[in-house]
Amino acid sequence: MKVEAPFIHLIKLHTKYYLYDVNSKMIVNISNDLFDFFKSNENIKAEIEIPHKLEDEVRRLLKYDLFSKTDTGYEIEYPQGTNLEEILNNCMRIMTLQVTQNCNLRCKYCVYSGSYSNRVHSNKRMSFETAKSAIDFLYAHSSMTTSIGIGFYGGEPLLEFDLLKKCVEYAKMKFIGKDLSFTLTTNATLLTEEIMKFFVKNNFFVTISFDGPQVIQDKNRVIAEKKSGSFETVMKNVEMFLNKYPDFSWHVSFNAVLDPTNDFSCSNDFFMNFETVKSITANGVLVSTDGLKKELEKDETFSIAYEYEMFKNFLCSCGKLDKIGSKLSVAYIEQLEKLVAKREVGIEKNKKFAHPGGPCLIGVHKFFVNADGNFYPCERVDESANVTKIGNIKSGFDFDRIRELLNIGKLTENECKNCWAFQFCIQCFRSAVDGDKLSKEKRLAKCKSSKMNAEESIKDYIVLKEYHSKFGEGLRGN
Repeated sequence: MKVEAPFIHLIKLHTKYYLYDVNSKMIVNISNDLFDFFKSNENIKAEIEIPHKLEDEVRRLLKYDLFSKTDTGYEIEYPQGTNLEEILNNCMRIMTLQVTQNCNLRCKYCVYSGSYSNRVHSNKRMSFETAKSAIDFLYAHSSMTTSIGIGFYGGEPLLEFDLLKKCVEYAKMKFIGKDLSFTLTTNATLLTEEIMKFFVKNNFFVTISFDGPQVIQDKNRVIAEKKSGSFETVMKNVEMFLNKYPDFSWHVSFNAVLDPTNDFSCSNDFFMNFETVKSITANGVLVSTDGLKKELEKDETFSIAYEYEMFKNFLCSCGKLDKIGSKLSVAYIEQLEKLVAKREVGIEKNKKFAHPGGPCLIGVHKFFVNADGNFYPCERVDESANVTKIGNIKSGFDFDRIRELLNIGKLTENECKNCWAFQFCIQCFRSAVDGDKLSKEKRLAKCKSSKMNAEESIKDYIVLKEYHSKFGEGLRGN
């Protein structure tokens, strides 16, 4: 018997063998012999003659629509791209305001520290006129939305607390009748009782940038004026906040930047066991390497400790352990659930459009207004690159630029359509930014690591699935 050259990716996991069928998005266990056969014929693009001894196994797989003919007749386009103007003109629901580019800390790994090819801290601040115009813009473009979120970002946004108060007062007046909430990312060094009361009164969700115990916090998060560590100041303020408003604790979370030159176990033990913080949600993010001028040093013991605690999280998600190993790595299992476990399985008939994962829908998932009133897809972009600017409060949206960034897959259309990891790609346009242009070569340079990460995600999913994992369900509460 013959079959179409399959569009598959082969995976060996310990003593078992699997294939991921790209067209149906199914992950199936196969025999060693079939794995070896497909492996030896993986570069063949024509029909493949199946050996007699493997025919029964292949027939069983064919019943589930595996090895169907690959359809590349669709166009690479973001799913909501055809309705972009309608969505952005009527359905915006979120905005983040960069109220200042200044900060009272000088964190050594900060993307604005000078260690990255990006802007550095400045004294530039957002005027209330600019903030008011931005809020008006959000109001004018959210007529079909019932829930609105406005975020405040820096630098350190509490340097502009008076501006924050004016913005909140104005937004509450503007969005009467809508469910309005506010978010803020802060280093917590400037928290006062007045500010805490303001947060509680106005439905704020507060993310505190905090790396852990004193030896780790003070290494990187340094108070600029004193040139000293920030741990004692942050802990004093956090303890005061949580003691004064214990019922508000679910509105507070920590974001820890994980420096691979540090001791992960030390950070992890702190967030898991230290009395003041152990009941608060904490997320861990690795130091960003995008645009880093100097290669980041790595300590093998960091990786070993991180993987060990991740293993305990896996056991917990499978009901084999009562308590998670680390709050700082729970997000990975939640991502597996979203990316792999909840993928849509089945052949898409006559699809006209598709796009690899990665980009966020501007104004619905993310939307960033900097201190000058310029628009960007999110707060993580390089503001110094003109190609990332998508408009401003005076001229409105640059829809052509937004489409270009959303449909970044068009830059590598042929490669994307023929990539087995299409469904699992998490590259947005930022991976292609090269000065003031988008570079195909730079985007493709990230493909190897993207595919490697996709395969590791599938392997982790297989293991968790086989041991009846509930994935992210309930892990935040452990």
